[in-house]
Amino acid sequence: MSADAAMGSRGAGGGNRPAFRLHYASFESRVAAGALDVLVLFIIASLLVTAGSLIVLISSDFERVEPSSTALSAFWVCVALIPVAFLLYFFIGLAWKGQTVGAAVMQLMVVRSDGRPLGVLGAMARVIGLLAYVLLAGIGIVGAYALRESTVAAGAVLGGALVLAALGILWAAFDRHRRTLHDRLAGTIVVRLV
Repeated sequence: MSADAAMGSRGAGGGNRPAFRLHYASFESRVAAGALDVLVLFIIASLLVTAGSLIVLISSDFERVEPSSTALSAFWVCVALIPVAFLLYFFIGLAWKGQTVGAAVMQLMVVRSDGRPLGVLGAMARVIGLLAYVLLAGIGIVGAYALRESTVAAGAVLGGALVLAALGILWAAFDRHRRTLHDRLAGTIVVRLV
């Protein structure tokens, strides 16, 4: 059954509840939710860097002596935890309620293509789908580094990879169900809570 058709689901007694229709999130509301999520991710990264910096600052007796190697290591551990925290932010929010902070503010929810809640496996698929953009950017960076002798070629490879990543997101503006590349990879849709 397609996602835009009327949906029915089984209740606890085995009967069917009334069918419902999914209302796809608009491209604009998805962009706004994404911008809010970027703000939350910036705050998370800032808190981790601040925590690491405070450890170094206290270890150096507020810059009176050299910081200990343990404090410097702790700083770099905090920095290394940033990507892990980002992945956990998306995974926990999506597995728990099908929403990130941005989606909750914009009253959006991520569900499977058939309208069922994501659950743990669906959230994992969605996070893996999001990593496609990281992979595209990584390919562009590696390609640009390999072609660093030619500024034009390096710029073209990096620019091409970033354009492909942007097109994966802009796809939602033209798709009938407002799906991005990571929606298609994960088998999800974003719906408006009504």
